[in-house]
Amino acid sequence: MSRIRLFDYLDQYHALRDEIDAAIRRVLESGRLILGAEVRQFEEEFAAFLGGAGYAVGVNSGTDALAICLLALGIGRDAEVITVANTAVPTVSAIRMTGATPVFCDVDPTTCLMDLDELESRITPRTRAVIPVHLFGNVVDVPRLRRIVGHRPIAIVEDCAQAHGARLR
Repeated sequence: MSRIRLFDYLDQYHALRDEIDAAIRRVLESGRLILGAEVRQFEEEFAAFLGGAGYAVGVNSGTDALAICLLALGIGRDAEVITVANTAVPTVSAIRMTGATPVFCDVDPTTCLMDLDELESRITPRTRAVIPVHLFGNVVDVPRLRRIVGHRPIAIVEDCAQAHGARLR
């Protein structure tokens, strides 16, 4: 029996070593580890990649990106935020960073994404946001999610950390 590796960062690094090392060297030699030219260029290129989003803001992690979105929406202590049960710890950490309570929705056995058939039963008067997580090459049916949320004061904050550029249709 052979061991199947989940992911090999070293193989990817070796394939891109010259490009990665040159980028690290540019950043270190600039003396600007944050908010420098490299970040600005990334933000511009990523906004364009997203189809002309207009702008993108680089932050240090997906956890902070989600937490910033939730805080900007005014989500805090008395709120509940629904996410999928098989999400990674950072999604839950972002919810907890705001003081909100995470509520877990089951997983659709076909897509391994949020079970939208169960979502309605998880919504309570304290629900202020839903964080669907796009995973495994699958994208949550956001138009259907919007219909389920309806006109309630519930925000949808998509966790796209593993789905950059993915499209539903």
